[in-house]
Amino acid sequence: MSSSNGSLLTEIQRDVLDESKSLASALRKCVVLGGEANSAPLRTWATRELRGYEPSDELPEFRVVAGALHIDGIAGYNQITGQMISPRSLPEGIRDHVSETYELRAGVGEIEAMIQQAEGSHVHLGLPMGAEIAAHMNRSLGNGVQQITRVYRAVAVVSLRAVLDHVRTRLVELVGELRAIMPDARAEPTEEQVGQALSVAVHGSPNAQVNLVTSQASGHGQSSTKQSQGPETPTEPGFWTTNRKIGAFVVGLATIVGTVVAVMTYVTS
Repeated sequence: MSSSNGSLLTEIQRDVLDESKSLASALRKCVVLGGEANSAPLRTWATRELRGYEPSDELPEFRVVAGALHIDGIAGYNQITGQMISPRSLPEGIRDHVSETYELRAGVGEIEAMIQQAEGSHVHLGLPMGAEIAAHMNRSLGNGVQQITRVYRAVAVVSLRAVLDHVRTRLVELVGELRAIMPDARAEPTEEQVGQALSVAVHGSPNAQVNLVTSQASGHGQSSTKQSQGPETPTEPGFWTTNRKIGAFVVGLATIVGTVVAVMTYVTS
């Protein structure tokens, strides 16, 4: 890697404009650029996009994606896959903590891996304690004819791609703003110039105040945004199709509301 910021900015520009390259490379160079320019906000933003957003971090709107609840199961001799259920069908005390959106807090590398490993148009994300939730639902059935084998969220691959596209676009805008405000393209950008570029590219306003926490983020985080949604995961008609029947499957969860509420609060956070 070059030692000068001017060359480093050129490398970031080259990486981000090459869509065959992972975003991680350009973001890592942004961390270095933020260090050389003494810009804690740039380092913090790039690190969050790399490592993911913590639950306490404020998330960009574009990182909130559609993530409907689904179940797989068995009905007699039939295998049921992708039966969508509504959070409103869950018992009172649980439904209020479940939504059909998902805060995507993962880093860009993990999101890219999700897309690569996806089978079909959706990525299936398991719920914490999902096996225990399914077991409680099955106990409420009281028969061996119908059985839930899995409870999960389905997130469209196009929504994941849209999140990465938002990050790439912000990187391009960041480079463009720096090019526009730096009188000498070979010079090192100053802390003020980086802050001005961030206010436009990341915060969306030339007058925005940069108030990012200066400590580096670690772990996974998500943000909110409206994402394009792909086709719904296919459902099988005639299997748990009414709210009354779906409610029967989950009534057993009412006895563990205290535990499940905590779990589902984590799932949707």
